[in-house]
Amino acid sequence: MQFISWISERWRLGYRFRIVVILAFVTFLVTALYPFQTTTVPQWNLRVVDDAGAPVREMNVTEHWQDYLLESAGHEEVQTTNQDGLVSFGARSIRASVTRRLLARISKFGSNDPRGAVRYGAVVVWGKKEYETTVAVYQGDVPPADIRVQRLR
Repeated sequence: MQFISWISERWRLGYRFRIVVILAFVTFLVTALYPFQTTTVPQWNLRVVDDAGAPVREMNVTEHWQDYLLESAGHEEVQTTNQDGLVSFGARSIRASVTRRLLARISKFGSNDPRGAVRYGAVVVWGKKEYETTVAVYQGDVPPADIRVQRLR
């Protein structure tokens, strides 16, 4: 109760105090509501090679990504390797405020979500009958640069 009376006394007496309180409140609101950007998966440049290390051209590569905390559905993009077996996917990111992130964490608290990780990224290499379908998962550090596909015999 003393704190409230101290505040009301300062409010009545000081113009500067009111300015400081208002600025602090506005700063808090901006920080709580501004949508900060988070990278789900960084830029991913990879090369698809066969058992012998030779590039495999015209293979489909599908990138999948999702931030499980902030998104209810995942995303995907399909590209085809070029003559050198190369394909490049841009960085994947999401914007969300501190408030939204906090509420999302609270809503998922105690759930038995088997996924564990908050962010997920993977590529699936597929599309040629003579090669196996191959999956590479982004583990949170550096995405794999080469993906080796097994030739079917």
